[in-house]
Amino acid sequence: MIANVQNVTDKLFLNKLGKRIKFLRESQKMTQLDLGIMCQNHAEQIGRVERGQHNVTVCSLLKISLALNVTLKDIFDFDYTL
Repeated sequence: MIANVQNVTDKLFLNKLGKRIKFLRESQKMTQLDLGIMCQNHAEQIGRVERGQHNVTVCSLLKISLALNVTLKDIFDFDYTL
């Protein structure tokens, strides 16, 4: 039987994703405020994503990737093992 996947969160995955986004942002000398403005979002929300506290949507990740001028593949370029 398949579990209800609607509210599935994987804290380790979200933490690694957030660290990757933070690395990409900082490598471009951007602040959370800069990225938030470019993504039409709040700096606080960017902070929650970077700390792995928010299960970000695919559309939000697309906005982040466009703002950072990287691909979605670049955003997911981190080691993760189940």
